[in-house]
Amino acid sequence: MVKYIVGLNGIRALAVFFVILSHRFPQGHVIHTFPLGSYGVDIFFVLSGFLISRSLFSQIIANNEGIVSKQIILKSFFYKRCLRIFPIYYLLLLFMYLSSGVIGNQFKENVLWYLFYSSNYLNFFENRWFGSLAHFWSLSVEEQFYIFWPLLLLFVFKKRILMLIFSLVIVGTIYPFLLDGKSSILTLACVNAFAIGALLAYVEIINPNYKYIFIKTLKIVFLPVLILVFLHHVVLNIPYFSERLAISIIAVAIISYCLYNSKSFLVTNILGNKILNFIGVISYGIYLYHNVVPKYWSWGLRKMNITTPSLKYQFSYFEFFIQTIFIIGISYLSWIIIERPILKLKDKVL
Repeated sequence: MVKYIVGLNGIRALAVFFVILSHRFPQGHVIHTFPLGSYGVDIFFVLSGFLISRSLFSQIIANNEGIVSKQIILKSFFYKRCLRIFPIYYLLLLFMYLSSGVIGNQFKENVLWYLFYSSNYLNFFENRWFGSLAHFWSLSVEEQFYIFWPLLLLFVFKKRILMLIFSLVIVGTIYPFLLDGKSSILTLACVNAFAIGALLAYVEIINPNYKYIFIKTLKIVFLPVLILVFLHHVVLNIPYFSERLAISIIAVAIISYCLYNSKSFLVTNILGNKILNFIGVISYGIYLYHNVVPKYWSWGLRKMNITTPSLKYQFSYFEFFIQTIFIIGISYLSWIIIERPILKLKDKVL
């Protein structure tokens, strides 16, 4: 059993707020100086790569010792992932399908892309976003990664895990520059973020002897990478700069700090505080609903003949605040009514 890490929910909370700010604030606002939405998504990718890998690595060790079979590992992994991801995702798809006249964005015509977690390829082939459905691309990437990652680890690279991790870092970093259009949302363009997270899991679970050099390296590169990200957006566009790789390095440095400095002020009092922890717990729901709710929000206000800045295509800080509180409330209800009860079934897996 891998230990619980204080502060990770705080990181999730910050990541989902980055995404909300990116989607809700109008273009041209100073907040878009940096692509916060992309940062939030990349942080989620690194977290996912770290958390699912540390669990799989522990089970791979158990498999090597003859304690558990590969079939049981796969069954347990996919069973738990399905319980965590599918229920509210497919309930939301059903709700949007039944009210497709409200959600629009060609949802009904493209519903199969969303049903089979492939909307990132829909966006790529069409070379455009589909409004309030745009954020589903990252959920598609995660699900695609969840399918091939355990299979690669258990059947192809079981004894060469470190080589696999570094290969994915290289592939994910180079791949976006090989294609035109929205290539950065394809799964192969995102695997470097997952792999960076997996590298920390490898150091923690499989080879703790690498801990010193890993942390030392992060300390050396953290500030230069942070400066490069700043320069890239504020001073000069750096050609062939992999910002996803840079953000992944920053993210894994913060995650590793939470892992190895759990008693520090930053972890216990800031990232581990009750508010961020609460937001982090329900962050999946917040991410899922945050871009969809405003569409129904506007529709409901029109039905009630209530005029707000958003109906006039104007931005209002007050309305943004109220909407965000509303989204958090819906996500909390989703957590206590649907997600948490279903997650209790995870303990029943063989």
